[in-house]
Amino acid sequence: MEIHSIGYHHSHGADFLMEKPNGIGQAWLFLLFHTKAMVRIDKTERIVPPNSFLLYSGETPQYYGACEEAYMDDWFYFTIESRDLRLFQKLGILCNEPVSLADAGAISALIRSMTYEFYTPRPYHVDMMELSLKQLFFQIGRQLQETKTIVPQSPSVKLDNLMLLHYRITHQIGNVRTVASLAKDFSMSLSSLQHSYKAVFGETISNDITKSRLEKVRLLLTTTSLPLRQVAEQCGYSSEFHLMRHFKANMAMTPTEFRRKNR
Repeated sequence: MEIHSIGYHHSHGADFLMEKPNGIGQAWLFLLFHTKAMVRIDKTERIVPPNSFLLYSGETPQYYGACEEAYMDDWFYFTIESRDLRLFQKLGILCNEPVSLADAGAISALIRSMTYEFYTPRPYHVDMMELSLKQLFFQIGRQLQETKTIVPQSPSVKLDNLMLLHYRITHQIGNVRTVASLAKDFSMSLSSLQHSYKAVFGETISNDITKSRLEKVRLLLTTTSLPLRQVAEQCGYSSEFHLMRHFKANMAMTPTEFRRKNR
């Protein structure tokens, strides 16, 4: 098994809906629902309770979304081999059928660990993900077979916040203004945030913000004709003049020069 993308504690509003009529090629999708959700199985819509999982097999139509004001899930796309199918059968894990879990917290904690390894290329991170992924399915198999009550384990709130913050920087840079504003959003002191972020991700938060902003600026300059004012807005700059100064300081050319050379 190999993970190709992953997300932990992703939140959406009441209008969230994911629809992929042809699945996503050979990739499988694992979903862990933290809130009540709506899914469509065999053309029939169903309401799935919180703390349930759904394993979509490759090329299976995917249709799921919110059915209340808030929606949250953990998820990952992965590919499998024939031996993995035999493992699912051995563990009694069903495909394309929602299943309730006795201790969804234990499964979510493993996904959190895999998300950390996926986005932090430290030594042996691929091996660590593979181990956690296999442990996840064995944990599910155990829960499906056991009848005793399992005591949930509480995840680290601080690490959860850092993972969400890192996701915002790498995927939603337009919503990031300053490090101080991020510290306020996540109820952390500025010094604690800077120290913890560097310890977890091996890079300063300021450098990651800069890299993410410049990456999106370059993308918009080469793929769109948006004026600099709109590029600045979508990349989290306070103004187009701030964008121009920052871009030239880091790229040794103006945004206009870069666009002209790369279009």
